[in-house]
Amino acid sequence: MGSLSAVKQDAIGFFSQSLAEYGDIVRFRFGPITAHLINHPTFIDQVLSRDAESFDKNTYSVRQIQATCGNSLLSANEQAWQRHRKLIQPVFQPNYMKTIGTVIDQSVQPMLSRWKGIAYQDGSVDVVSEMMHQVISTSAQILFGSQVSATLIEKSLDIILDDTWRRLQSPLAPSSLSSKFHRRKFKQALATIDDIVIGIIEERRKSRIGKDDLLARLLNAHEEEGVEGLTDKELRDAAITLLLAGHETTANALAWAFYLIAKSPEKRVSMDNVDAVFSEAVRLYPSIWIIERRAISDQTIGGYHIPRGSSVLISPYLLHRNSELWENGEAFDPDRFSEKNKHKRTRHDYIPFGLGKHRCVGLHMVRAVATRIIANVYQNFDLQLLNTGVPDLDPGITLRCSGEIRMTVQNRNTWI
Repeated sequence: MGSLSAVKQDAIGFFSQSLAEYGDIVRFRFGPITAHLINHPTFIDQVLSRDAESFDKNTYSVRQIQATCGNSLLSANEQAWQRHRKLIQPVFQPNYMKTIGTVIDQSVQPMLSRWKGIAYQDGSVDVVSEMMHQVISTSAQILFGSQVSATLIEKSLDIILDDTWRRLQSPLAPSSLSSKFHRRKFKQALATIDDIVIGIIEERRKSRIGKDDLLARLLNAHEEEGVEGLTDKELRDAAITLLLAGHETTANALAWAFYLIAKSPEKRVSMDNVDAVFSEAVRLYPSIWIIERRAISDQTIGGYHIPRGSSVLISPYLLHRNSELWENGEAFDPDRFSEKNKHKRTRHDYIPFGLGKHRCVGLHMVRAVATRIIANVYQNFDLQLLNTGVPDLDPGITLRCSGEIRMTVQNRNTWI
């Protein structure tokens, strides 16, 4: 099975050690799969941007994700991807993202009110679970303009993500042969998400009440592009992908951001630096910690032969800690992303949202949601860690924290 057991035991530790021992390109074998981990900006630019046409998403990991997301931007082949991107990308333009600030602020008010009660009682919160619940509520408002059961969606997505990661670590999983071999819990969780999302789509198709949420814009995308609109199946795949990717990645990033801020109280959060704080948080803890591509034909990277059909792995987590690119890279320093320091980075050094044509279409939404939530929290509260230990990493489909990050909540009277 090659290096499969080492990856199962400690993926990030094993990959980090391999890079330290062998350099910026390392070949592995995971059962029948040959893979190459690359960790140099030039190599990454070649795979994701400069020579992206030579590498596709027809990988084992994407095939497992398709069981949930269908033929979406996350997993579609090139022709379907181009159609989806053409229809969906205009929906996520920065100008529209600026208009959702009020929706985000309103969605976070119930949490803030509850935290005020906790503060008066000298209580504490687990920011991991709080952010998971809050972001799914916010995402539902932005996507569907309606309240859905955040708890129900959260529990279902947890099951889906855990089962998908389990299958990714087992290249010979029976479900790879047929969907009927999926575990019952996975099927039930996926059916729950489908019922919610498809129900909303069907209701919206029938309704004549106009709304200006993301779903409405997706429904009307064909009118703006002059091509056939998204079918109900495509809308379902797009909506579930946005829920899965937007909710999980943003919630993880926020939990890590609150941890880093509390760990470094001298790094105060203000209206002027909230974007830099979030940018530095996702440098250290990018939610998408590993990216996979497949070599369509024989390739050469860094002078090494990459056989046709083999995988190429890119880890933003490890790239963002590359000591040749980031001075004191393990330290939390939002000043790296201040206006005066922006010129010190290249687009290949910092890839929390990917790179090239497959760069995350929802990155402006993620940034808007995250920075507004951080700003709302620190306008009202100071958070202090209850323990000083470093949380354990849980690298799965996304980079989660293993366990709680519990903090005390104190009311704040001033905002810098």
